Amino acid sequence: MQRTATPNRPGGGRASRIEPLVVRRSLLRDAVFLRLLENVLRGDYRRGQRLRLDGLAEDMGVSRTPVREALVPLETLKLVSVQRYVGVVVSQWSVEQMTERLRIAKRMLDDPPSTGSPSADRFEGFWLQDCATEAGAFVELGAWYLRRRGAVISADWLVAQRAVLDMFFTDDVAIANGIDAVVDRRGRTAMVARACAAAERDELDGCAAALSELATALITLPDRFRVAASA
Repeated sequence: MQRTATPNRPGGGRASRIEPLVVRRSLLRDAVFLRLLENVLRGDYRRGQRLRLDGLAEDMGVSRTPVREALVPLETLKLVSVQRYVGVVVSQWSVEQMTERLRIAKRMLDDPPSTGSPSADRFEGFWLQDCATEAGAFVELGAWYLRRRGAVISADWLVAQRAVLDMFFTDDVAIANGIDAVVDRRGRTAMVARACAAAERDELDGCAAALSELATALITLPDRFRVAASA
């Protein structure tokens, strides 16, 4: 779910030439990253479990290099720890830590900290086409909004959460963590549509209001499932 920058995206770069070998290596690394991420979030790799680099490479049918490269963003996201002489250790992450990422993002949206010059980029709806869930759309829209408000550092932080949040709310990963992501999906989808429509009209306040509502819906989703399940 990580995408390379394109010339018409905010913050995207225009490369004069891209070597095919570099592209293939990048795609392989990203594919390994997404598979490792899914295995961690779905619980295929248990919290606290130690994993060998050679074993991961063998399981995925790749060399050690793309696995080693894919572990870097996973460690940045605090989902694994790479320790000398020990190997890869899956972190003791929790559902609460996932929703805390959304709480931080919501606070940024409610009161954007200006850290740079506001962007003039117009929002394009097709930016959401690769989003698997409403959480992924929240990240795309939220990052655009923060850049428009001049909160560049906050936008960059939110973009870094894209892969983990988008995947965490997919049906199979969510249910593995005791969450029914189908609950009120129609309502969350409507919030995304409102935020997107406001963004395309360049109505920043309307976009922020819809995104704040969406963040609240995503944050409370785990508790809503537990209440329904125990009723």
